[in-house]
Amino acid sequence: MNAQPQDLAEEIKYLQRCANDLVSVLALPAMWSGGEPSHIIHTLLDALLGMLQLDLVYVQLKEMGGQAPIEMVRFARSQKQVASHEIGDVLKQWLGADPQEWPPLMRNTLDGRDISIVPLGLGLQGEIGVILAGAERADFPRQTERLILSVAANQASIGLQEALLRNEQKRVASELDRRVAQRTTELAVANEELRKEIADRKHAEEDRRSSDEKYPVIVEVANDAVVSMDEKGDILLANPATRRIFGYDKVEIVGKPLTMLMPEMMRKLHENGFKRYLATGKRHLNWQGVEVTAQRKDGQAFPVEVSFGEMTSDGHKIFTGFIRDISEKKKAEEALRASERSLQMTQAELARVSRLTTMGELAASIAHEVNQPLTAVVNNGSACLRLLANRNLEPEVLRRALEGIVADGTRASTVLARIRAFIRKEPAEKNELDINEVIQEVLVLAGREVDENQVLLDHQLTTDLPFVLADRVQLQQVLLNLIINGIEAMTTVTNRPRLLWVQSRIDESGDVLIAVSDSGTGFGLEVGRVFTPFFTTKANGMGMGLSISRSLVESHGGRLWATPNSPHGAVFSFTLPATGGSPS
Repeated sequence: MNAQPQDLAEEIKYLQRCANDLVSVLALPAMWSGGEPSHIIHTLLDALLGMLQLDLVYVQLKEMGGQAPIEMVRFARSQKQVASHEIGDVLKQWLGADPQEWPPLMRNTLDGRDISIVPLGLGLQGEIGVILAGAERADFPRQTERLILSVAANQASIGLQEALLRNEQKRVASELDRRVAQRTTELAVANEELRKEIADRKHAEEDRRSSDEKYPVIVEVANDAVVSMDEKGDILLANPATRRIFGYDKVEIVGKPLTMLMPEMMRKLHENGFKRYLATGKRHLNWQGVEVTAQRKDGQAFPVEVSFGEMTSDGHKIFTGFIRDISEKKKAEEALRASERSLQMTQAELARVSRLTTMGELAASIAHEVNQPLTAVVNNGSACLRLLANRNLEPEVLRRALEGIVADGTRASTVLARIRAFIRKEPAEKNELDINEVIQEVLVLAGREVDENQVLLDHQLTTDLPFVLADRVQLQQVLLNLIINGIEAMTTVTNRPRLLWVQSRIDESGDVLIAVSDSGTGFGLEVGRVFTPFFTTKANGMGMGLSISRSLVESHGGRLWATPNSPHGAVFSFTLPATGGSPS
């Protein structure tokens, strides 16, 4: 098709080739059947490039039905290859953006060569895209070539529309399948939930029937009295335990007011409270586990624990109460309280015995404390007798002697009073105390033991400590026991000073802390047993001092513990809650 035919034979051959090309173009849809738009364009370009001996053929498809835009170009082998989007940009500059205004033929320079371009729209208004055929030949396009290009464009438009329609059908079918699958899943889930709900309701109904069947049995065999009453307060039902607890047969109480099971003094109170509840829905007492007084048939009052429940049947309220006789429980609680009181008395007596034992250990010190003022009284009395015998009756001399007798007698009386207070048998009496004052009193009592055992005593008592609420004698007992234990722990120490240190301060929690430390032999392996009753490291010890001391401290809300002292000895510490006040 490069040259115009010169004679009739060549004309016939030319027309035959054109007819064959036209038939080939018309046969293209058979190749496109079921193909994608890109496949249609690919085969169209190859066919036109070979049939018409073009230098280039270009196709651009617009975005349609979710299909992305497509650009594709084919060049003759002798032509320089250029990217399709670059060809598209050049052609848009030549032709403009509106396919309706494009000329049927234009000639322009492309890459330094003159080329004729024939643009054809795809679709009735070019809505599908555009196809452009180009050749350098001056006679392009011939009439037959224009016909083939037009038929090819029409065939391509039909094939592309069918492909787009197929894609849309596939998309719609896929979306429909997706929605059907989604809805099927939702229906399956809903069906499963409905099935479970039906099963749950069935189980609940079976449980209810089972419960209804078991309820009479449970009520009949219950150890507690089970009594139901209506809105009027009359008894509807009573189980066999009601007879055992109250003494009434069932026929004696059914239809009678519930108040017959109460003491006379409680009946009016119950009636008023029940009426108020029916009117307002507000309870005047707790319905679960409340302890009240009931009355047996013989008139005996006894304690019970009552729990009430409420239900509505046929629009009427029914109240069911579970009544438990707690007479034995109350007796056991009273016996326990009596036992605790007896234990407290025993502990108090044991503490007093411990104090007496301690005073026995301090007998020498006590004798010394009392002997000194009594000796002074005797000496001053003898001096007065000598003055009278010598008739030396100077008033000033006699006054000083008599004042000495009074002062020494008062001193002896004070020592004896302190000892009597320490060992007297009286109940504990807690008062606000200055702990430093108690420590000083105990140090006076233990002074003789400190001196005789050559102990170096030191104390660090923090001033303005808050008061503690405690029994003075019991605190003195604890402190004296810890101090005497510390002194005795150092009796065998000969190679270092015997140091006893007493401290009082506020600890991290705000409690008052008292610590007694020594430089004795320490605990060894017995540190975990020192507070065990009857455990002792002394040859003549009872093993009760520390155990009693811990009990006394804990009865005051404090705690007593022991730790090793560094480098030698032990530290006993105890805390007491502070009351907030302090010595003025």
